[in-house]
Amino acid sequence: MIASFGYSASADGSGIVDLGRTLNTAFARIVRTFFVSVIILASGGMEKSPVGAEVDITIRQLPSDRLEVTYKLSNPQRALLFSAIPGRYRETHWEIKSKGFKIRRRNGRTRIERLDGERFSRVTITAAPAGKRLTKQYQPISQYGVDGLMVYTGHFWPVSKRGGRMSSAFTFIPENGGKIVAFGEHTNELSNWRSPHAHPSFVYMGPLTPVETADVMAIVDPDAPQWIMDDFYEMTPRALAHLSEEFGFSLPTKPNLFLAAPLGKEEGRLRYAGDALPGQFQITLAGAAWKNRTPQAISIFRSSTVHEAVHLWQAAARPVNNDVASWIHEGGADAIAAETLVAIGYWEPENYTEYFLGAREECAGGLELGPLSSAEKRDNFRVLYACGHVIAEAVSIAENRSVTHFWRDFVERARTENGYTEETYFELVQERTGDQAFVDKLRDFVRTPLANPDREIGRLLAAAHMTAQNAPLAPAQGR
Repeated sequence: MIASFGYSASADGSGIVDLGRTLNTAFARIVRTFFVSVIILASGGMEKSPVGAEVDITIRQLPSDRLEVTYKLSNPQRALLFSAIPGRYRETHWEIKSKGFKIRRRNGRTRIERLDGERFSRVTITAAPAGKRLTKQYQPISQYGVDGLMVYTGHFWPVSKRGGRMSSAFTFIPENGGKIVAFGEHTNELSNWRSPHAHPSFVYMGPLTPVETADVMAIVDPDAPQWIMDDFYEMTPRALAHLSEEFGFSLPTKPNLFLAAPLGKEEGRLRYAGDALPGQFQITLAGAAWKNRTPQAISIFRSSTVHEAVHLWQAAARPVNNDVASWIHEGGADAIAAETLVAIGYWEPENYTEYFLGAREECAGGLELGPLSSAEKRDNFRVLYACGHVIAEAVSIAENRSVTHFWRDFVERARTENGYTEETYFELVQERTGDQAFVDKLRDFVRTPLANPDREIGRLLAAAHMTAQNAPLAPAQGR
């Protein structure tokens, strides 16, 4: 599975942050909550699949936020296999409608099989939302406004015995004359569809009509506060245009942007959850505090939304596997979002500085629990963003160029090498700064337990300034 990006942030009106970092203005920061899952199944007679597809998957919207999913295989199989996810979501939220089948877990995968062990070419199941967020997983089904659903196709996509995704084509059928929205598609029914990115995607099913411009197609919940809509429609195109120019390439498809606002009645709560995939990102806002256009709400919404937008370009530089350090892209996205907000006129330089100081404080606090290299195993996701931001800023200082400028080259390097690792990052820093001692300090900062994290952050930034002073003079770009 290719790594994806997402995070969540929340705070209450008193300034107590619930999953996030507090700045001087009670500015809630962000915590990644990757969400993924999987779905489903099989049954009887032979039917022809779309040309070139091993599996034809039909997803029909049902009442009460449920889906009916039918699998038709071009060649009969003894089992449909799905990649493992934590917990018992499948066992508690899937129901096989075809008679004579069972679902079980074996060798780390979910299997759908006939009770008699015979081959089959068709099966139908129903799937319900998870009810609560799956840890570090995309939600399989999410409510999106009234009578609308957001479907993540990756959870419905079977895999081969070797673990790769089977060649699959999707058909989506909305309920009661609703619409399907996926990339440039906006239609009553979408048949034999494949993502233009050959990657799992978000697909909207429901009554909302997308807002389309020359640059984006967006679905925005009509229940979102007016100030959120105004900021979203004004800021996002400007941020996308700036990022396209700074990264030096345009996105291969018109991006899909989705925004849901099931605010609820918790008056003091601000919760922002976001996920990004190639060519798409989705935002979910929860908490009645979003109704008021406060400085705290504005800061969370703007920085988090641009963070998600940055991931659209970062997706061109995919990690080689899921084990690659997340601080690289999450911290980079935070830093680039801050640069972008200054560049397009939404932040002053002092906002940028305050944002970084908040990252530094949270990084120091997180590293007291252990080194950055093991933060993910400790489920300490906040530190990945904060310390990744600190590292990105240190590299930017060392080479006297913007973080975006570094990532422009990093994307190209990752494309050339068919993906990146942590060493790819360090090697590019060494090439661009010419200072092996600085790179060694970066490695130690990531991998070594630190007795006094705040002091070590100060030493890392001092080393970055020293590297910049000793380097040949070069004009500052984008700082």
